[in-house]
Amino acid sequence: MVAQDAPGRSVMDARQETFTAEEICEQAKGNAGNAILLVLVAARERGESLEEAARFVGRIFAPSWDEGRGKGALVVARSAALNAVTCGAQLRRLDGDTRRAEATIAGWPSEQDLAYFNLTQEEADALNGLYGPIAERLGLRYAWRRAGDEVTMAFEAMES
Repeated sequence: MVAQDAPGRSVMDARQETFTAEEICEQAKGNAGNAILLVLVAARERGESLEEAARFVGRIFAPSWDEGRGKGALVVARSAALNAVTCGAQLRRLDGDTRRAEATIAGWPSEQDLAYFNLTQEEADALNGLYGPIAERLGLRYAWRRAGDEVTMAFEAMES
């Protein structure tokens, strides 16, 4: 319900649903993507390595991935892909098994995101390294590669 509190000014009744789930999801996706790009901007402004900034993020979040320990490479690849999608990427491919899995994502960051934060694609690619410390903690090897607008993240069980 919208009420008028002054001529030409509307006030929404907070008891009514103001935002749709889709609106909230889209806003959250933008916020998440921007927040992670901001990590790179902050590191660059401090003269720090963007790769090390990404690994720092990975080390901080690694303990929160412990529930994936022992569940296999595909579970971890799926979680990494989901994280990317929540930042604005699109999932192109997810396959593998408990020993080895790959997730291919595309479309993030967008050209507009890169321009806004004054980042190159190469600088933004440093973020792909954040899964290294997570994989190590879970007993997996991690590598990533870019081909055009796609990034493939590969997780593989370490030999025992």
